Amino acid sequence: MEDAIEELGPKLVRTQSNDKPVVVMTCGIAGAGKSTLSKAILSTYPNFERLSADATIAARHGLYRVDYPPSKYAEFLNEASDECEARLIQLLREGKKDLVLDRSFYSREFREETKKLIEDNGGRWVLVYLRAKNKEALWERIVRRRKEGINADCAYEITREILDGYWDGFEAPVREGEIVIEVG
Repeated sequence: MEDAIEELGPKLVRTQSNDKPVVVMTCGIAGAGKSTLSKAILSTYPNFERLSADATIAARHGLYRVDYPPSKYAEFLNEASDECEARLIQLLREGKKDLVLDRSFYSREFREETKKLIEDNGGRWVLVYLRAKNKEALWERIVRRRKEGINADCAYEITREILDGYWDGFEAPVREGEIVIEVG
């Protein structure tokens, strides 16, 4: 991740010519390293705040299958997404913090809506696409992460079938101003 942070560095700082708050939009399939990148940005650039629906769910309701049943996940995800969006708008309007949106941004439509929201509220976006070349490598990361235990960064249990659906349904950004980081 150090190489990625170094590559992104110039895009993550405000300048005299562009002092708008920076919003990094992580983009990628489950297991691609979005949360790892988000946390690396936070540790390198302390002015950033991470907004994550999964972390919000964990803070409010606990861990998937441990503290709440799977049947509540969709409801909690919608609630957390709304909360993250409200926080994004609030922080952009205050203009003091930079942000990392730790989400999959699985569709062009969702990415475009979010970019517009960022711009309309005084920010500038940086779309970082963690492009996974190998589905098997992703699956191995997911399995390894599961063995380490459930945590707030993997609130939803990813099965092989779910990963296949994500892989087949993910709409990769193409000519959307993305910065591509190749992963596994």
